[in-house]
Amino acid sequence: MLNPFYDAIAWLIVHIHDGMAPIFGAGSGASWALSIVLLTMAMRLLLFPLFVKQIKSQRAMSALQPQMKELQTKYKNDKERLNQEMMALWKEAGTNPFAGCLPIVVQIPVFFALFRVLNSLHPKKDGTFTSHFHGILTAPLTESAAHAKVFGVPIGASFSSSSHTLHLLGASATSTKVLSAVLIVIMGATTFITQRQLMARNKASGGAVMPANQQTLLYVLPLVFAVFGLKFPIGVLLYWLTTNLWSMGQQAIVIRRMDSPGTAGSAAVAPAAPSGPAPGAKPAPGAKPVRPATSPSTPNGTNGTKPGVGRSVPQRPPGRNKRKRGRR
Repeated sequence: MLNPFYDAIAWLIVHIHDGMAPIFGAGSGASWALSIVLLTMAMRLLLFPLFVKQIKSQRAMSALQPQMKELQTKYKNDKERLNQEMMALWKEAGTNPFAGCLPIVVQIPVFFALFRVLNSLHPKKDGTFTSHFHGILTAPLTESAAHAKVFGVPIGASFSSSSHTLHLLGASATSTKVLSAVLIVIMGATTFITQRQLMARNKASGGAVMPANQQTLLYVLPLVFAVFGLKFPIGVLLYWLTTNLWSMGQQAIVIRRMDSPGTAGSAAVAPAAPSGPAPGAKPAPGAKPVRPATSPSTPNGTNGTKPGVGRSVPQRPPGRNKRKRGRR
């Protein structure tokens, strides 16, 4: 079922390598290593919208933790009603716990396809190479990629490769194990740092504390990657290291962007400007003075003064009084 996907990954690697060959050489480790790195970056760019959705979903689920705990306490004896209330809560908030796993789920086929392609970069027992993936990765290309070296180690070699395979690839067992171990440690460390980065952001924004089982998984995952990494070829370790470094930088940029004032998801709110002039401020030249608002709690709108006291009485014009005396 996944064979067409394997063919597509092999086709992409071969064509990216064709673009790198005139610069670094067709059989150089730089051409094949950059083919893997550039393919990884292209895949991560395609997954960027899903990554943003993952960050938003994780933040929304963190904000819903108190309400979810209340529902769990209230309906602890009614699992069916609890599931209904949880679904209603997630629907109202516009999120669900599975959205945060979507980028990982999408990456799984890419990882297996790349693993399948790079794992085929090894010679047979008699030292010959065969064509793979419907002739896309021909025998000469397979041999070229298998012998291409990164830091003196062939891309097709792994920590657990047999001494016979390493001999056919022209690799040193010590160099292969050392480079594999370094890449595995960096791969596990970047996985740990990426998750800690998200936890620190949630804690700083006042989000809920990660449950104990998820904190345990945070420390277990790097160990799992370390165990399986012993069987990964150097090319697969390059892919995994590249995607981890990309995730660290991408996550830092997206979180900083979402937390900046004026952007969606920002908790910063600008203070509202006062609607009127400050108390005691003089009016601008030529502007009419603004009468202060009267208090509704005092009678007659006099702000606590007695009626008639403190009011200004309008004066009659002097000429008008003189005319009235003259008529008499």
